[in-house]
Amino acid sequence: MAMNATSSCSDPAWQEAWDAVVPTLSKKDRILLPVGQWPRADVAEMRTYRYVIEVGDATVLFLYKGRLSGIPRGVLKRIHDTWRPIFANAVFVCFRRSMWRPGFLNWKREKERSSAHYGPVREFLDSRKLRRCRTTTFFVHIPKTAGTTVWEAVGNHVAAKLYCENHEPFERHPPQSADFDLIGGHVSLPIMARVAAPQDRFAAVLRDPVDRFRSAFLHCRRAHEDPKTFTKAMRLMRERPLAEFLRDPGAPMEICQQTIMLGFAFDRVYVPEVEQEIFDRACAAVEQEGNLFATTRGVARFVQTLRAKLHVVTSKETLGIRNACNPTEQARDIEEFEDSLPQIRTMIAMEQELYDRVARREAR
Repeated sequence: MAMNATSSCSDPAWQEAWDAVVPTLSKKDRILLPVGQWPRADVAEMRTYRYVIEVGDATVLFLYKGRLSGIPRGVLKRIHDTWRPIFANAVFVCFRRSMWRPGFLNWKREKERSSAHYGPVREFLDSRKLRRCRTTTFFVHIPKTAGTTVWEAVGNHVAAKLYCENHEPFERHPPQSADFDLIGGHVSLPIMARVAAPQDRFAAVLRDPVDRFRSAFLHCRRAHEDPKTFTKAMRLMRERPLAEFLRDPGAPMEICQQTIMLGFAFDRVYVPEVEQEIFDRACAAVEQEGNLFATTRGVARFVQTLRAKLHVVTSKETLGIRNACNPTEQARDIEEFEDSLPQIRTMIAMEQELYDRVARREAR
């Protein structure tokens, strides 16, 4: 079909999926795909999604495997069972809406769906059958605390798992804890607790608060980062002087991210008057018997403990380091951060106490 390609996809895996699906499109198609820099196609409609996937009248679906939590389980099962698979790679599985076909074509469809790239979808749909544990572990992924490293080191070896990029899909389509051994993501502990059973556990890694905020600040200032992927707070840190950002009403939520993620349910407006209550909730979670918390200094032991709880075969693989800054390229940003350090330390008093509690328990 004819294409009006005004740009190309920035990621090779995205471009690969696009190039494979385009020849199958017609002018009547309605494409649903994740937000991104997609070329234009001569179709009836191109609609995008972020974290929550509303299929509606779409005829072609680019399903981003990292966002399976954004689509209702029943809807995904119906798509998997009745739509025609078009293409799959490490990032996407692509389907076309279709009617039931004759037996030999259904066999071909099943053969295509049995490829390894469709594995995450099958595992998601069959997660309860794949469980190894009687309890569910909820991993609270706090930004800039080695959470991605932990998830890859543990989650990659767990079949019955679910990851949520933020709280929106989790709240829209709450998972059943009985369906998974491991549920994780950028979702606060109080929100996760709404679906947890009494015997389930929570886990998280904490980082020295100054180091964590420095990492977040430098991430925002890196030249090659795309601000379109940032939260509002991250964009403000990128666009404004740090001293000015620290005066913004939203700054405490970014600076005290660890306390927020362990103690805030996002069910009210965050104001100074609720900080003590949030801190108390976070401390209670850290002190709760059965939960697993560690600092980044003890992340290797934390990973081994988590693997043991999830009945994962231990491995001696080296844990990778991600998102390291370049001190030479970001010398001015580092200097700006150091200039604001006294004010930052004042703002993270509770955050520091929470971290110190975890560090003391870890040292026992």
